[in-house]
Amino acid sequence: MKEGRLMIEIKNLTIPFVDKQINMTISKGYNLLVGDNGVGKTLLLDYISGLKKTKGNCIFGNEKIIYINQHIYFSDRLSGMDFLKFSYGIDDNKNISSFFDLSDNIIERNDLNNLLKKQWGMLSGGEKRFLYVIILLSLDKDWYILDEPFASIDKKRKLLLYKLINVKLAEGKGIILTTHEESEEVLSAIDTILEMG
Repeated sequence: MKEGRLMIEIKNLTIPFVDKQINMTISKGYNLLVGDNGVGKTLLLDYISGLKKTKGNCIFGNEKIIYINQHIYFSDRLSGMDFLKFSYGIDDNKNISSFFDLSDNIIERNDLNNLLKKQWGMLSGGEKRFLYVIILLSLDKDWYILDEPFASIDKKRKLLLYKLINVKLAEGKGIILTTHEESEEVLSAIDTILEMG
């Protein structure tokens, strides 16, 4: 297991759009961020990931992080394999064989190959979401932020994603999750519930 920071610390982060000031420590493990719609969960994740910039230093420990947000921006004419190569290409030219090594323990190779050969625009919403999440989860980071990763995904693939999350947790990685998912398989292993009231 590679050692990274054991926590993300947030000190006096002001989120102006929802008029909140956040002070929070997030320890490595399986963290569920909860709160009503509109309280700023996604905005907080945007700040933790660096997508939105803070004024001054108020977030620490988020240097090696990947943000798997709700929006997928990729050309509909390119294939799933193109998305895989693109993602690994911007991750220090990592070899895509490591993706197959990891995914072979999660999903049948024929199913995966069928998804990868399709054009992105020909994938269903659930297929697109599933492929997007498993590719980005396969990259080697200390922290994974997952904003509604199970949305539009069928039950079988939700369980496959959960298996991949478990692999990352076993490697000592940190997970920050938001979800409306209520299945016991997905939620039973949560270590910490982070409240955004």
